[in-house]
Amino acid sequence: MARCFGSMMVCGAIAARSPCATRYSLTQREGGCVIELSASQPFAGLHLPFSHGATRLSAIVPARMTMIAPFPGKTEALVKLLGGFPAPGEVFEPHLRLVWAGREQALAFGEGLPDGLETCASLNDQSDSWAGAILEGEDAKAVLARLVAMDLRALPAPSSARTMLGHLPLLLVKESEAEFQLWTYRSMAGSLKNDLDQAMRSVAARRAVT
Repeated sequence: MARCFGSMMVCGAIAARSPCATRYSLTQREGGCVIELSASQPFAGLHLPFSHGATRLSAIVPARMTMIAPFPGKTEALVKLLGGFPAPGEVFEPHLRLVWAGREQALAFGEGLPDGLETCASLNDQSDSWAGAILEGEDAKAVLARLVAMDLRALPAPSSARTMLGHLPLLLVKESEAEFQLWTYRSMAGSLKNDLDQAMRSVAARRAVT
């Protein structure tokens, strides 16, 4: 059972023996204490950016991300409102950045969705659902070759692909031959960082002895 002490809340079982506590706000609801929550970045505490050899990994500052899926029979109306809709693998920016993210789905980055869009498409705010990182440098493709079962040389730039990075679901956006955006679910940010860290170290070590 939790008990309130001044501006702190502690578990009754440890209140007498532990100085540790969780802050709570002065707002009380149903006789209890409301814990203060603060927003954090997906890669908070994971020490990005960092570099190994000829590659660098940095976090993408989260922006508004909206998943758009047209209703049946409404694709033409959707295209008129957006100025287009990405085909499989396509990335384009008619008014805002649209990235193909799956069958009849696109991720819109940024604000400014046109009025009336909700009448022809399902709109799902996923701003807090994704963790995005940029892998860039001369050896970026060599690093990803150890983790992604795709020939990234065959992808044009810019383009997107749904694939896997090791065991992680991945939305990959190829910005150039030496820059890739890597998006996975927010809960998997630590695994994404660790897998890339290991691959970057391996590629850097191999380059150092050749």
